[in-house]
Amino acid sequence: MALMLSTATPMAFLTGAAPMPYLNSRTCVAPMMKMTRKQRKQQQVQAGSSTPPGVFPDDLTTGVVVPTGGVTTEAPAEVEPVAPVESSPIASETTTSKLPPIAGSTKAMAAEYSRTTEWNPNRLDVSALPGPIQAQFVPSYLMEPPSYLDGSMAGDVGFDPWGLVALAKPTAATDKFARTAKERDAKMLAMTAEEQKEALAWMRESELKHARLAMLAAAGWPLSELASGPFLQELGTNGRAPSLFNGHLPDFWPFLIVAFAPIAYLEFQNKDSLPGGDYGFDPLGLAGEQKPYGAFPFDAFLGKKTPIDSIRYAKDLEAMKSAEIKNGRLAMMAITGFAVQEFVWGGPVVEQTPFFFGK
Repeated sequence: MALMLSTATPMAFLTGAAPMPYLNSRTCVAPMMKMTRKQRKQQQVQAGSSTPPGVFPDDLTTGVVVPTGGVTTEAPAEVEPVAPVESSPIASETTTSKLPPIAGSTKAMAAEYSRTTEWNPNRLDVSALPGPIQAQFVPSYLMEPPSYLDGSMAGDVGFDPWGLVALAKPTAATDKFARTAKERDAKMLAMTAEEQKEALAWMRESELKHARLAMLAAAGWPLSELASGPFLQELGTNGRAPSLFNGHLPDFWPFLIVAFAPIAYLEFQNKDSLPGGDYGFDPLGLAGEQKPYGAFPFDAFLGKKTPIDSIRYAKDLEAMKSAEIKNGRLAMMAITGFAVQEFVWGGPVVEQTPFFFGK
């Protein structure tokens, strides 16, 4: 609680005049507060004042606010000048500095959090796993992404805890450093920046190819079981789609040749290049202009306004890249689950989980 003193008070100290007494809550404000509202109003009327209760007319000036204390008639002791407070590390961080942030400071913690792997926000580790499994992880890559994963690629969330990028372009010599994550990481760090970039581009190309194949398989696998269940029963797979685990895959070699011949052709045409997944094939024009142009009569006959334009993110190449790789990763997990599930339980996946397939 504080009271306003007249601007004349400081001048009185300078001129040597009698100082004004200090007021406090025990001598003036507290008694006022003990009065009832009616008593305070009557006191104001008797004094002919319109000032608020508990405040004297001389106090309503633009003066200095001082804390209340005991009543005294002596001038207050001269206050010693207060030394300026040194700025704290947190305050100093608001200024630009070329030095690294102080360990444990707000800026340091913010910088550390910004580097936290997006896929592991809780910073979980593998300390509870058996030793041989721990050896397949690079511990630092669980907490922050590797330097070669800078977020510039579509779908890059800093995920390479096993250091697998070092296995790009495998040869017979790759087996010498492929056994543990520590060896793989050492091999990767020994590369130049250009070599790391090339290895990453090779692995991205491989990921895209597997993702696209998995998306086709994840759709075709259950559709074949739904449409050809009786035939697959007679084939001897117990209603399961022919596969490496289920058997009878070579029985369909003509179909396999027709399906994989275009893929083999593309591989041969681009064996010495890394096109980043762009093979000039976008017949619907989802990411922009049709490739090849006129494959579907959208652009040719309907002009630039086509049914594809109503699809979310249509014609947005970067958005489509991100959508493709995310759906492809999900499809790779799905098709792996199909194969393992049918191998372990021996029945078609459409019958084991019918609620996923409308049965």
